[in-house]
Amino acid sequence: MKTSTLFLATCSWMLLLFAGCETTSESLAPLDELATQEGLVRVDSKAVAVLYRRPEATLKGYSKLQIPPITVQFDKDWDPQKSGSALYSMHEPDREKMKTELAEAFAEVFKRDLEKGGYAVVTNEGPDVLEVQAAIVNLRVTVPDPNQISGRTQVYTTDAGEMTLVLQLHDSITGQLLARAIDRRAASHDFWNWTTSVSNTADAKRIISSWAVALRKAFDASRGEGAPPMQAVQSSDQEAKP
Repeated sequence: MKTSTLFLATCSWMLLLFAGCETTSESLAPLDELATQEGLVRVDSKAVAVLYRRPEATLKGYSKLQIPPITVQFDKDWDPQKSGSALYSMHEPDREKMKTELAEAFAEVFKRDLEKGGYAVVTNEGPDVLEVQAAIVNLRVTVPDPNQISGRTQVYTTDAGEMTLVLQLHDSITGQLLARAIDRRAASHDFWNWTTSVSNTADAKRIISSWAVALRKAFDASRGEGAPPMQAVQSSDQEAKP
């Protein structure tokens, strides 16, 4: 976690640049400039909205990942108390609880989906270990705490909220930045959905899983065609079978 302080500062800047913006060349100019200073170039990607990578970098030599705890930041303009409705009443401890739970869900889902692909999640540095620094910024929740509503009111929405992922890949030994991805996703439905704390969590985990799978596919692609498939890693949360 050699560059965690710099990464947090970068995320704070990025959420200001990326909030409410279309990913046009003009809106990405500040990010392009930062990337150029760091030796990265922007490349086309079907998996995420914006991707920068070091031209000579490859993921081929990495088979394990180190994932420090992520940070979560609400959108600077998101204020559930502005309406004055009980539906959006939320105190600071509730906000912190939501951020903590989202960070825990991220760690759980990334570990699960990456280990399914044969990539172990470890805590130590190593020559074959890639450090994944991540943050969720611009978090908006349409119905943050429906359980606070009095009576038997049920809330239905087609959009549970949205969040943006900022993810950086570093060599765990040298700390060299290899790639940066930025991607905004919304938890939207094609129909009216009964919104609860359970459904909010499920929506968040689906988005997080899509990001984890995209990273796993990038690892798979780096191994080249014809490489034998990686075997699923037994979770460290489970006892080893004889």
